[in-house]
Amino acid sequence: MIIGEIPLPSGAFGVDAVAMTMRFGDFTALDDVGLKVRPGTLHALLGENGAGKSTLVKCIMGYYHATEGQIIVGEREQTIANPKDAHALGLGMVYQHFTLVPAMTVAENLVLARDNVPAVVDWAKEKKELEAFLAQMPFKVPLNARVSGISAGERQKCEILKQLYLKRRFLILDEPTSVLTPGEADEVLGMLRAMVEKGELTILMITHKFREVMAFADEVTILRRGKLAGKGLVKELTPDAMARAMIGAEELTIQPPRSGETGGVRLELNKVCALDDAGAIAVNDVSLSVRGGEIVGIAGVSGNGQRQLVEV
Repeated sequence: MIIGEIPLPSGAFGVDAVAMTMRFGDFTALDDVGLKVRPGTLHALLGENGAGKSTLVKCIMGYYHATEGQIIVGEREQTIANPKDAHALGLGMVYQHFTLVPAMTVAENLVLARDNVPAVVDWAKEKKELEAFLAQMPFKVPLNARVSGISAGERQKCEILKQLYLKRRFLILDEPTSVLTPGEADEVLGMLRAMVEKGELTILMITHKFREVMAFADEVTILRRGKLAGKGLVKELTPDAMARAMIGAEELTIQPPRSGETGGVRLELNKVCALDDAGAIAVNDVSLSVRGGEIVGIAGVSGNGQRQLVEV
């Protein structure tokens, strides 16, 4: 089969993974897993860390070659030897960590991601075409801004826009909101949901956030320890039912009572300040204490000084 002979779909199309098994030596990462993502839907893929979610999508994208099983794209069985084959079929992936080049502008990141970049780029022409492209998109990003100078939410929008600019119509989103605030997450997923409802996109989203599944997804597939643990329409499921399928616990929602007494202070910080690698303030006037026998959580959106605080 020559992928170039098949015309690229103009709108949303579906992808099926049939009886997928993936072995790494004696370890079975996927065991006869089936996944059906219908055209024009937002499908959530759930599971604990190590359940096989990333292995499954890497098989779909051609990073791995499944030991057994088939991939069906737009009702045709396909052999996807590598990510380039997946891209040619209209499949794209937005990764959990940003892949943009920070020192380049948004426009440069978009244009240079193409397979057919000319030796000499006519930037005036390219930016005019990019502006026309953005006019049709629900996302608005500053084309002339350096990626290093825009927010995490804008970077995630750029990652998604890059896939749409490259004419990908089936998007795999790997925990797309892990670096976003709840407000940014709702904005991004809401815009994508609107494109799905218009029949422009099909989305497979890996996530751990039940709130986002209930608000934006049509269907869900749940993996546990490399096997299919559950699937169904989101409107017919509850977060508790999905959690039970993920974990396999009978009394998952019953938390043990907090007991025990805390001891003396084991670590204390008093008005700590620190700079990041670029010399900007990362930690400013932070004080906290940790007592023996307790767990102290440090919360915050990615990039707000957690790493620097731990390094201090």
